[in-house]
Amino acid sequence: MADKFLMEELLFGNKVITDLYLHGYIESSNELVRETFSKALNESLKNHTEIYEAMKKAGFYQVKDADESKIKQTKTKLKSSIDCAKKEE
Repeated sequence: MADKFLMEELLFGNKVITDLYLHGYIESSNELVRETFSKALNESLKNHTEIYEAMKKAGFYQVKDADESKIKQTKTKLKSSIDCAKKEE
């Protein structure tokens, strides 16, 4: 149980860090700073994948297959949002 807790904490912390790096990259006005955030973001994403895979392998992260109707519903919703955004331009 302690392993699961630690891995959940690692995953959560990594998500927070990744979010910070993403916003740092987006808000950067300097190319060197943007490149630094980009490298950190990519490294953080690799770490996230490693943590996720370790949790999945240990049985701590259960993944269910998505229902086909929910996939279609999400695609329709996304397409609608994109179409709406294009109309507002």
